[in-house]
Amino acid sequence: MREVHSRARVVAASFATAVGLCAALLSRSAAGDVPLTRGAAVALALRQNPTIAAARAVEAQSAARGAQAHAAAFPRISLTGAVGPSVTAHLVPGSGIESTRSSADLNLRDLSVVVGGELQVLQPLYTFGKLSERQRAAALELAAREAQTDMTRADVAFQVAELYEAYLFASDASAFFTETLHWLERTVEETQREIEEGTGANEQDLLRLNTAQGVARLGLSRADAAKAQTLGGLVAYLGFAPGTLLVPGESGLELLPALDRDLPALIKLALGSRPELRGLDAGSKAYLALANAEEADSLPDIFALGYLSAAYTPGRDWIDSRFVIDPLNHLVPGVLVGARWQFTGDMASQRGAENRARASELSHLSKWAQLAVPAEVTRAYEDVKRAEHDASEAAKATGLAKRWAVSASADYSVGLGDSRNVTEASTAYVQLRLAEFDARFRHNVALAQLAKVTGTLVADVCPFYPTRAAGAAPTPPVKLEKTPAEQTKPPSSDPAAGSSAAGNSAAGNPVSANSLENQ
Repeated sequence: MREVHSRARVVAASFATAVGLCAALLSRSAAGDVPLTRGAAVALALRQNPTIAAARAVEAQSAARGAQAHAAAFPRISLTGAVGPSVTAHLVPGSGIESTRSSADLNLRDLSVVVGGELQVLQPLYTFGKLSERQRAAALELAAREAQTDMTRADVAFQVAELYEAYLFASDASAFFTETLHWLERTVEETQREIEEGTGANEQDLLRLNTAQGVARLGLSRADAAKAQTLGGLVAYLGFAPGTLLVPGESGLELLPALDRDLPALIKLALGSRPELRGLDAGSKAYLALANAEEADSLPDIFALGYLSAAYTPGRDWIDSRFVIDPLNHLVPGVLVGARWQFTGDMASQRGAENRARASELSHLSKWAQLAVPAEVTRAYEDVKRAEHDASEAAKATGLAKRWAVSASADYSVGLGDSRNVTEASTAYVQLRLAEFDARFRHNVALAQLAKVTGTLVADVCPFYPTRAAGAAPTPPVKLEKTPAEQTKPPSSDPAAGSSAAGNSAAGNPVSANSLENQ
């Protein structure tokens, strides 16, 4: 009886501490949303996320501006046609331009109609860089927009990865609280029976157990809410309609493979792969090219002009003179080369100065990025290493704490120790188990962050975090509706069924469904 009595007090104290620690960790890890398997989730997000589609639309705008810049180098064709009233006219025999009647001698029989038109073809020959520099600026702008799209894709991919790991954390925590409640319920029943029989336990033990139950229910509620929030976030990030049912496939929060590259190699990889560096470089060059084009506006445009003017009036004689052209009856072709200036004070040079200042801004930001990227890589690298070390040490310490808790409980049951030793051992075990979960979460998220800061998270092959190229993403899941039975079915009390539904592994459950000592 003394053993049951001691266990009741130890469990009440230990789990009150455990629930508080796990709830604090959950409040940090489940602050986002989540998806399916890691690789499929990232691939679907890269293919379907609306923000990435918006970035692609901005790319299309830049591509259209580039096409406009190239179109400006083609011939400019102008065609005009008209029809209107005219008068007939006849030449004096032997005269090239003299009419048989004066312009004031009119009657209705002289009325006719004129059909005419004019065709002009203007071909730029040399613009001192106005066209070529704008074409170059447009191509560089498109490259910068593509880099910005890659930045957006990396942001989305990292958010999905972080949310996925948060879901696994919350899922393991949910299983922990569920199994804890199962154990507490049985312990409360045993304690109530002992109180009724007067065989050892007292009301204070029962109050401690009931308090632990309340805190555990609170932790379970927060864990389940975190799971729902992360799954809802997955639906949003993957671009699915609200209500789509998504089922994550991992069984629990496990450590991803360890990092196999050193810091200098990672920094070199980042400096050659980061889209921010590519975007800043292309943007700066684009503004310089645009500045050259704007400054060239103060110089002339050399062009070739071909034209054809024609008009025809029935009943009107044709004039065969090189000096006089009949506006109502003629055919006049021509080709010439010319130059055109446009003067607007120093506006052209000031527009050029504005764009050079913008180029300078991006150039300075690029220099800063060259310094900041290695710092980002170093931070992510150290986060991975620290979390990996923490997970390893926590796993070792968890095993020792488990042995300590079992030994302390056995000693106390035979009267060789006091309850304080048992409480301390149990509290240490729970703290270290939760620390192990937290280290796994931090390790996996840090790997995703490392992939992002090295510019490889959205590459076809990511060496640090499990992803798939967008083109290799699996077919989007079909929306599934729950049956009425499934909607009203209560959670299973079977530990095996609960573990399967929550997607938890044995290593992710701090407390077994049988007893604390079995852990």
